[in-house]
Amino acid sequence: MRKANRRKVNDAIFARLADVRINEHERQRAAHAIQDAEAIVDAIIWIKEKIASVGAVVLKPGFKH
Repeated sequence: MRKANRRKVNDAIFARLADVRINEHERQRAAHAIQDAEAIVDAIIWIKEKIASVGAVVLKPGFKH
C-alpha cells in the first residue's frame, strides 16, 4: 500500500479508536497492537519482495544443452 493511502487508513483507524468508549490504558494497548501488526505486515511484504527479486535473478531461464 502506498504511504499516502496507508496514512489515510491509519488516521481513520486511530480516529475510530479515539471514539471507542474504553479507558486510556486499553486505548494505548490497542494502538500499540495496531502498530505491532503493521510492522509485522511490513516485514512480511519486505521478505516476499526480496524472495521474488532473488528468484527472478536465480531462476532465469537458460539455454537447453
